[in-house]
Amino acid sequence: MRSVLVLLSLLAVTMPCAIYAADDVAARKILQAVADRNSAGFQAGQTKTTVTLTLASGKSKTWATLGRVARGKDGKLKSRVTFLEPADAVGTELLIVEQANGDAAQYLWLPKTKRLRRISGSQRNEAFMGTDFSFGDLQGHGLQAGESKRVGPETINGAPCTRIDVAMTDPDEPYSKVELWIDDRLLLARQIKYFDKAGSMVKTFVVDQVLANEPGKSTMKRFRMLNHLRNSVTLVQTLEVDTKVVLPDSLFEPDALGK
Repeated sequence: MRSVLVLLSLLAVTMPCAIYAADDVAARKILQAVADRNSAGFQAGQTKTTVTLTLASGKSKTWATLGRVARGKDGKLKSRVTFLEPADAVGTELLIVEQANGDAAQYLWLPKTKRLRRISGSQRNEAFMGTDFSFGDLQGHGLQAGESKRVGPETINGAPCTRIDVAMTDPDEPYSKVELWIDDRLLLARQIKYFDKAGSMVKTFVVDQVLANEPGKSTMKRFRMLNHLRNSVTLVQTLEVDTKVVLPDSLFEPDALGK
């Protein structure tokens, strides 16, 4: 995907974007339609969300975030998330900028160290802020290089979907296969399953509630990432969506983080 999860705070509006996978023509057309849906939908604005991590012990932690997104003059999507709560996370920021090759550059600002960090290579397999989303999940890992196959129609939470399996071809990727259920009408992912190199399912992404049920304009209001290895779950809930706010391009430069 160009950014399966452009930002944790902006997952609700950008979760499934372009997947440039190979082989199955029918699957590729559906995935391209998902990309087109994103281009026709949320172009600029901001969201406020809560992100709650609940561990197997029952212990939980909640973050409040402000997400901002804009499409630059070059047509590339730029997204920035700022943590507002709790105190130990205030000011932490993540910037994701689409690149010409369909990949994305990720930058993390940590206020405690006043350090700007470029996320690359094996670092993308690290958990983002301790949640069940890795940096690679936010970007989409190597799905654009995977081999796709249309499996057939299935229903998820009452929504007719098409299941598409993507076999990962990059040996450096942590997943061997990703299964996606794309809503036939809304063209967004209703469910995604992730499998490790041994073929075991390690994570499941589930959309519980969709806001603005229109093709090309739908956002995910409530969704979860379940981690089957540590029996934890990360719940993201969208509280506000503002598409009228004007955001300057300068807001999405790496040097702007922390300012």
